[in-house]
Amino acid sequence: MNARDSELVVGMLIKHGYKLVDDSKKADIILFNTCSVRQHAEDRVWSEIGSLKKRKRAQGKKPIVCLIGCMAQNFQKKAFARSEFIDLVVGPNNISELPGLIETVLKKQGKSLSVGKIKRDSGVYNTEYIEDKLHCNVIIMEGCNNFCSYCIVPYVRGRERSRPAKDILNEIKRLVAKGVKEITLLGQNVNSYKFQISDSKSQIVEFIDLIKMVNDVEGLKRFGFVTAHPKDASVEMFKAIAALDKCKKSLHLPVQSGSDRILKLMNRKYTRKHYLDLVKKAREIVPGIRLTTDVMVGFPTETDKNFQDTVDLFEDVKFDAAYVFKYSPRPHTKASDMEDDVSMQVKKERNQILLKFQKQLHKKRIDG
Repeated sequence: MNARDSELVVGMLIKHGYKLVDDSKKADIILFNTCSVRQHAEDRVWSEIGSLKKRKRAQGKKPIVCLIGCMAQNFQKKAFARSEFIDLVVGPNNISELPGLIETVLKKQGKSLSVGKIKRDSGVYNTEYIEDKLHCNVIIMEGCNNFCSYCIVPYVRGRERSRPAKDILNEIKRLVAKGVKEITLLGQNVNSYKFQISDSKSQIVEFIDLIKMVNDVEGLKRFGFVTAHPKDASVEMFKAIAALDKCKKSLHLPVQSGSDRILKLMNRKYTRKHYLDLVKKAREIVPGIRLTTDVMVGFPTETDKNFQDTVDLFEDVKFDAAYVFKYSPRPHTKASDMEDDVSMQVKKERNQILLKFQKQLHKKRIDG
């Protein structure tokens, strides 16, 4: 999502006469497009911004520094106090205002803050800039209504908003005309996509309707999507993946934990059995489907037994790949009110155990 947002920002600024440089040392303006999902991501940003102070001392020139994305929405005015080096703080739904805000700073009218917009201006998506000439990401919906107890996304990205299907299809067609062969549909929760064209129930476009339309786009060779939520996954979705010739036979289905107790505390709205049933149905309907997942270790109160439940689930599912993360408290979330009682040492140990186990399972699958 952030990679695509960065392309949108670059394309927008190029249209306003700015030039993209290949080295930040040559830049008059530096934008940090940020993520707040994990503490480590935020720490890296503050470190990078801090390193710019040395450049100012060495070169005697200060670039305009913009903090954009989820950290901007999360910290807001506090970002200026955290780093006096920052000139602009712009939330993810406010990026259309960037050209004007940068002009304001260039005219030395002080620091600027723009956050909290409910939805983006549709014109943001009409960028001509893409980094990969053959593949491109296309945002179909933003925000999230799930409020998983550990997740900051609803607080920084807002509630779910689906883009009009017509706009999505037109964007894909423009990209294909530029030579793009493959796209990935993006959303915090793609399979909850729903856009109501009119008051009639028959005029509602849902996710499966949308991917069928995408499959019909002339000139497009392949497409995939991320991320799907297990509570919204269905047999109908699996059937669509199997039937649509351009749809990649893969599914990223974040499980987060193999323990029912932890899943309930996470407010994931499904059980271990439900998840395993989904996997079974997906593999029956789409033979050879590639399954990947996200898992969090060290969630508050996670015991050795709870962690073993996750290891056992890995044994049962045998994912093709897994992204394993250590829990870190995020502001605004319900989990942040819980004691972070799993030590960092234990989190690191569980992280390494699971990564190593996943590697062994994958090797066994490849070796047959």
